[in-house]
Amino acid sequence: MGLSLRPVPVDDPHVAVEQRFLEEAVVPGAIVLEAGCGRTTRLAAFRDRIVLLVGVDADAAAGRENAALDEFWAGDLCARLPFADAAFDLVYANFVVEHLAEPAAAFGEWRRVLRSGGEAVLLVSNVASPYLRAARLLPDRTRVGLKRAGAGAAEEDVFPAVYRANTPVRLESLMGAAGFACVELRCVGTLHRYAGRRRLLRGLLGAAEAVLPERRRSTMVARFRAV
Repeated sequence: MGLSLRPVPVDDPHVAVEQRFLEEAVVPGAIVLEAGCGRTTRLAAFRDRIVLLVGVDADAAAGRENAALDEFWAGDLCARLPFADAAFDLVYANFVVEHLAEPAAAFGEWRRVLRSGGEAVLLVSNVASPYLRAARLLPDRTRVGLKRAGAGAAEEDVFPAVYRANTPVRLESLMGAAGFACVELRCVGTLHRYAGRRRLLRGLLGAAEAVLPERRRSTMVARFRAV
C-alpha cells in the first residue's frame, strides 16, 4: 500500500529515524495504540495503513482534540489499560517515557496488549546527555519557556518529567524485563530544536552535540519487538 510523506528536514534526524522505523513497523491493516497521544500525532501520515488508531493520555481535553484518532481513552499509562491481551500490532510513544512515574508497569502493559511479534516505537529524552542533565537544574519556569520559545510547545502541554527510564541502558533493561527485544536504538541530536529560528544558535547547538558519543546525544529513537 502506497504512502506519501513530506520530506524530512535535514536538521531533524530524529524525525528521519522515526519515520524509517514506522515505515517498517506499521503493517497494512495495523491496529495501533498511541501512548500519550496528546492533541496531534505523526501517525496521521500512516492512516492509509492503520485500520484502528487508539490513543491514551492523562490529559483528557488534549486527547479529545486529536482528530486523527478513532478512539480515545483518558487514563494513567502506568495503570492497567482497558484493552484485551494481544489487541494491538504497534505501540507508539512520542516523548512520553520521561513522564512515567512507574515505567516498568507501563512497559508491562504495552507488552500485554501487543501481539507476539508486535512492536513498540518510542521517542525518548536521553539524560545520558550532559546537556540534558545540566538542563534539569534549571527552574521549571525556565524550562517551560525554552520549550515554548524553541520547540514550540504550548505551556499547557509541558508536564513534569521524572526521567526514570531515560538512558539507553535503563530503557533497554526495563523494556527487556517487560518482554521486549531491542530491534534498534539510535541516539540523535535534537538540541538545535530549542534555538527556534535563530540559525546561528541552531548551528552552535548542533555542533555541540555532534562531538558527543552517539549514546550521549539528547534523543533516543528506539524500536522494540514483543517476544
